[in-house]
Amino acid sequence: MQVRKTLLRWGPWNYRFWRELTRWCYEQGLKNPPVVNTSAHFPASGELQHAYTDIRRETLEVALSGRLPANHEIMEQQRTLYEFDRKVWGMLPLRGYGYDYPANQALIPTLRSFLARHRDVVSAAVSLFPPGKVLRPHRGPFKGVWRYHLPLYVQTLADGRTSCELLIDGTTYHLHEGEGLLWDDTFLHSAVNRSDQPRVVLLFDVFRHDQPFWLVGLGWLFLWGAQLWQHMQCMRQRALLKSDPGEETAGAA
Repeated sequence: MQVRKTLLRWGPWNYRFWRELTRWCYEQGLKNPPVVNTSAHFPASGELQHAYTDIRRETLEVALSGRLPANHEIMEQQRTLYEFDRKVWGMLPLRGYGYDYPANQALIPTLRSFLARHRDVVSAAVSLFPPGKVLRPHRGPFKGVWRYHLPLYVQTLADGRTSCELLIDGTTYHLHEGEGLLWDDTFLHSAVNRSDQPRVVLLFDVFRHDQPFWLVGLGWLFLWGAQLWQHMQCMRQRALLKSDPGEETAGAA
């Protein structure tokens, strides 16, 4: 029975099999530190900083509405991250590995414009950690991208700590509002919100231009497969904002 469960969990028909195979291929061809220089590897981040005030205002209006879908409800494979502490991780995808979410992008016009100009930003999402949320240690699936964190709503705690706390490959980072960080999320990492308020961050995945040519082809194949999978899973519908309780009450009346 245990052997059968293992095969079902790790066979080539399962997401985990392809995740680990892709990760292994990339780890043979790419060597880098966990955190890298943002301006060197993601120069377009300057545009995000320039438009930060508008991006923050538009995003927080959506993020703090109480209507973000749960990450594990959009993507079932993320359920273990929810079950670790049973606190809902709110997520609003704008682009996922090249697959656009037009209805969600329309809610944040400044980001929609940025994404239209930068197709190498292959993923973008609004992330909300509730107070006390702990994201257990894990590794990202795809080394062909850099992950960029841009905090929008963060509480400052004592001793220079903040509610945007990341542990990446054994080093702890406390990010402040507007302070971006570019890193490789295939390194073991975790996160926690030790404050009494939500923590809102923008997450971007940026296609790496420092890859050997043979990995570039593998990378685009991975992205194509991820786009097809999202389409087959009807992810755009599952990733929409929840209904406004006030509107439901008015409709019932």
